[in-house]
Amino acid sequence: MTTNQTARVLELLKRFNNGEKVSIDLLQNDEMWFGKSEKTIRRDLDVIKEYFPESFEFIHGGKGEKGFYKAITKEIFDNFLDKDTIALMVQTFNIAQRNNILKSLNIGEDDKKIIDAKIKKSKECYKFITKPFETKKQDVKLLREIEKAIGFKQYATITYKESKGIVQHEIKPYKILFMNENFYLVGENVNEAHPFSIFRITNIIDVKLHIKTFHINPDIADFIQEIQTPYPKYTASYRNHLINVVVEVAPSKARFFKMKEFLPSQNTIDTKEDGTLVLSYRVTQEREIDELVKKWIPHMKVISPDSLRKKIEADLREYLQG
Repeated sequence: MTTNQTARVLELLKRFNNGEKVSIDLLQNDEMWFGKSEKTIRRDLDVIKEYFPESFEFIHGGKGEKGFYKAITKEIFDNFLDKDTIALMVQTFNIAQRNNILKSLNIGEDDKKIIDAKIKKSKECYKFITKPFETKKQDVKLLREIEKAIGFKQYATITYKESKGIVQHEIKPYKILFMNENFYLVGENVNEAHPFSIFRITNIIDVKLHIKTFHINPDIADFIQEIQTPYPKYTASYRNHLINVVVEVAPSKARFFKMKEFLPSQNTIDTKEDGTLVLSYRVTQEREIDELVKKWIPHMKVISPDSLRKKIEADLREYLQG
């Protein structure tokens, strides 16, 4: 690196450290780079990237605007880490500590001690009654492999623990979902008649990535965005097969459903004079809402479809007779 280039690179580092935007077009009009080609300026930036690969990022401009380079500086972090964000992050690390994730983080022991101190202080204010989610140290490694497969759209073979034993599935992994305090892998199961499958991460024993890559099925990708429970049923052109469930909630419990959507598709149809709430849910199969209804019996009643109402009545009779 020549003396002139060293000076230019140091100037770029100073500007990045100050949180300034760096644009190739503007640099060409700058005294230090005046008359330099775009190729020369990119070489200056490449020197920084070689030694500090994640030091700055290219930000695409809006419509009709050119992009620029910018670093994430300490000042940005200071603005981001307000009291609310810190509280959330402390609780996240609290969860991580309870599930051995903190041990797997690539940070120094001194930093871990600082985090531990924050966690201990937070426990004076918070108490977790239920376990936030189930995970093991091995799960962290599996998640990294799955992330790689999803990112590069690689086929993968997972070794999975099922009730019938250990089974291998060749899959096209699409997403990792977090539902009901657990992580799930969703995607296409290559060797199954029904292409969509969902796997609980804690039941995955091993992941092997293939060199072969796949194309995303847009209908399945759209379906994944609509998933509400761990029991989705995929059918091609799934929107044409959704089931509309209508329920009534007793006045004494209506306020809970006004404050919270128990499924993302929850919609209020009517509020009767006595305070009874009429709600609708859109599900892929009746099993998705079966648990919710049973949880709120006798304060929730199924209006439609009849098949769901009759099934729940049958389950209740069997339970009472048993």
